Amino acid sequence: MSSAYVIMNERLNLRIAIVEINSLLLHEETILALLEQLKHCIKKDGCLKHPIIVDAESLLVLDGVHRVAALKKLGYKRIPACLVDYKSPAIQICNWYRTIGRVNTLESLLSEVKQVANSVESVAQIDEGFIGRSPVAAALKTVNESFLVNHPFESLKEAYDIVKCVEERLRTVGFYVGYETESDAKQRLKKHQADAVLYTPRLTKQAIIEAARSGKIFTYKATRHIIPARPLHLCVPLHLLKDNRPIREQNEMLKSILLKKKVKHLPSGSLFEGRRYEEDIYVFEE
Repeated sequence: MSSAYVIMNERLNLRIAIVEINSLLLHEETILALLEQLKHCIKKDGCLKHPIIVDAESLLVLDGVHRVAALKKLGYKRIPACLVDYKSPAIQICNWYRTIGRVNTLESLLSEVKQVANSVESVAQIDEGFIGRSPVAAALKTVNESFLVNHPFESLKEAYDIVKCVEERLRTVGFYVGYETESDAKQRLKKHQADAVLYTPRLTKQAIIEAARSGKIFTYKATRHIIPARPLHLCVPLHLLKDNRPIREQNEMLKSILLKKKVKHLPSGSLFEGRRYEEDIYVFEE
């Protein structure tokens, strides 16, 4: 895509271009409340602030499924994307663990999990690499005890369906369920800021692509892609996305807009708009 705006990062090249929404592959479900909130914000802003992150080869959306769904519902057929090489070892897949709170007793927690799973098996310690091998769909950890959540499944998608059912069951009866990185979840448990942690299966890039191509997508917060760099604050005006001219012309226009902006490179760990980023960020400024 010669008309793309390119950022040369030492670990991963970033190509910014407008792509067709209908050509994209989605691998995770959306949450209706978040989708409606995002639709409102995009209409109010009159632009899409940040591009989605997409694998250049498969057109799998690595980050931004809600932005894709929001723009589609607003009637747009195109979206700005940051195209990357998903095969690069610089892009890694990590997990979102579920932190659980408002637990009165361990017995009550286990009882609710057993309403979904075939069994909850006490173990001395959790082997995280074993989660996602049938029948171990997930694992449960409290400060002092560890358990395997057993339920037969044929695919990682089905394993995450079991995780989703456990989440929904716990919320229904009044437990708190949140999403944290693996390390943050373990720290919260250690510091008694969570009563328990639900460990989820580790996914592979191939499993994610296959699920997206088959249309059998994962539950929300199944994957956490670690991308070494990303562009922010492009603020692409909506009228550019609604234009019916050839997409190559649109990309030339987008490139022209971006070339007029200053780009500030901030290293990993930087704070931007109240969020700390694990990756390098390239902030576009007027």
